[in-house]
Amino acid sequence: MRPRLQTSDEGDDHLRRRRYAAAVRPVMIAGVVLPPVGWISQVAGVGWMVTHPTESSATVLDADLRVVTRFDVPVQAQRFMASVNQRHLAAVTLDELVVCDRLGQVLWRREHSIPCAGLPCAPNCHLDAQGVLWVYLPAGDELVAYDAATGAELDRARLDSSVGAAYFFPHPDGKRLGLHVAMGQDTPLSHLARLADGRIQGCNLPGEFLNGFTSTGDRYLALPHSDVPEIAIRDVSTGAIVVARGSTEIPGYNGDSDYSLMEAAALVSDDFVLVAVNTDDDGDFENHLLLSTRSLRWQADVDYGLDMTQNAIAATDGQGRWLTKGPDATVCLWQLPDRITDELPGQLDLW
Repeated sequence: MRPRLQTSDEGDDHLRRRRYAAAVRPVMIAGVVLPPVGWISQVAGVGWMVTHPTESSATVLDADLRVVTRFDVPVQAQRFMASVNQRHLAAVTLDELVVCDRLGQVLWRREHSIPCAGLPCAPNCHLDAQGVLWVYLPAGDELVAYDAATGAELDRARLDSSVGAAYFFPHPDGKRLGLHVAMGQDTPLSHLARLADGRIQGCNLPGEFLNGFTSTGDRYLALPHSDVPEIAIRDVSTGAIVVARGSTEIPGYNGDSDYSLMEAAALVSDDFVLVAVNTDDDGDFENHLLLSTRSLRWQADVDYGLDMTQNAIAATDGQGRWLTKGPDATVCLWQLPDRITDELPGQLDLW
């Protein structure tokens, strides 16, 4: 999508030229057409995992988007969430939790009954590097830790949420796990958990939607909810705001006066946050902007050369690469260029 050229009501030609020059064209590494796409996640040491709910299957892609394997997920319901690591595949539905080996052989299965009490009401799971399977269960809003190999329950903890949908973000130390729980119109909750001496320990993370950690793990991105329109970088140890901006007041961005930040963003790297803003009244399309992690100031528009539909930002590896998905089930892998803008050196106000 070509960047919008409108500036302020004064029609400042200088700003118009500045925005055009500050459009960055990302490098497309690869693209792959898959069955209808559900959820995409980054898998440390592997690449990416894509679920296909209508087919009850999943695809594992390597770091450069080549298909490693595609397998059927052995669950009855089409509505499922899944996780994969180098040894196991896990899937959870409202009715069951299943773990397989990488060949698809079922290792263990647990049945449960979660009433669909409104939306969102979605269990989720995550396989960590320590061989622990973490599961969020909306019935009772519990976080449960299992031994992924044997199915033995290690511990469970009650969360403060109420019938939500959880999304996981592994901490870079490989031991802690971040998650946020969305609850429809209610304010979402974010947490940081770990397993210590066989017990789940953790803390609440201030902010709205936890959306990822910097590579050192000392800061995290928190995205806004409708009740708190603020994007922020926060300190992990204290929860204190390092920098924050209102979702309709991105400094340096001269887009339409009525733009707003959508609930779609990603920490592309330690230096840049990729965010989506609405581009039409219906919300069917979005523009992607690069912001500095130090100031949350606009750095450049992202010009893919094609339209991005709503919620196109799918996943990132935190090292300058990210995935987008479109309605045609095409998944693309992008990388930041070496130079972000064509403007004078020193203009990027990263600090």
